[in-house]
Amino acid sequence: MPVKQVTVKAPATSANLGPGFDVFGIALEQPNDQVMLSTIREGVEMQVSGMGAKTISLIPEKNTAGRVAEAMIKDFKLKTGLQIHVEKGIFPGKGLGSSAASAAAVAVGINTMFELGLSNKQLIVYAAKGEVASAGSEHADNVSAAVCGNFVLIRSYHPLEIINLECPKDMELAVAMPKIITPPNKTEKARAVVPKLVPLEKHVFNLSRAVAMAAGFAMGDVDIIGKSMVDDIVEPARASLVPGYTQVRENALNAGALGVTISGAGPSMIAIINRRTGDASKVAAAMREGFQSSGYDADAFATKPGKGSYVIGR
Repeated sequence: MPVKQVTVKAPATSANLGPGFDVFGIALEQPNDQVMLSTIREGVEMQVSGMGAKTISLIPEKNTAGRVAEAMIKDFKLKTGLQIHVEKGIFPGKGLGSSAASAAAVAVGINTMFELGLSNKQLIVYAAKGEVASAGSEHADNVSAAVCGNFVLIRSYHPLEIINLECPKDMELAVAMPKIITPPNKTEKARAVVPKLVPLEKHVFNLSRAVAMAAGFAMGDVDIIGKSMVDDIVEPARASLVPGYTQVRENALNAGALGVTISGAGPSMIAIINRRTGDASKVAAAMREGFQSSGYDADAFATKPGKGSYVIGR
């Protein structure tokens, strides 16, 4: 008999990290979503509370968590329905993997409830199905980080191959989220401005930074990681979508950040700090001031790399 109820905690994530568009992702220690799954007679019922709950659809097909549940119930021929209660601690539409957290939590929760024995790779495949509801495609950067934790890079999409690396112990992060209204299809709009043709010199520039960043994680070198957080292709096209982008970036670097970039599709921005040489809380405050000086209030906080989704109750 399956477990009748399980609660999963899933982390916020940041995708791209500058040069790693659709390839790099990192899990954050905070904030988090908590998702409770309970068996019911049939179907999928959605409940959402917490941050931005009113903006999230309760129709399973239009909800990242609901889509994952429906796919897994069908594929594994589960003889039950599920009620899913999502307590949002990650504000939707800010570029911090809010939809990915809910999707990953459901995949992990169903795997636990029904003892399916799925690998992280299989869980990522199902969690990515949920991203269609928010981003229009099964992109796996955020959900990979939400399932695995720490730093992930996607070596291949077809077939899916993920490399998961530990983050250096001295790495800290600062995040600033402007208080602006983002449209429901924000991610699709942000993807629409990405250039389709890239000059060779820009490709070489990004490739060198991406390779150096991956090497930095492999070596445990925060300074190399932070200094490689530069994108010459996607970020210049998206900068205009983030109010105060230039000032926030300058403030972060002046306050001691090694690197700063747009988090995912934005509008949040994220910075990397070596705790031995910098203060993440100071950088976060400077980033908030950058948004404020541009006429926008913002929330900002310091955090650390986090672990993947895990069961906290059953």
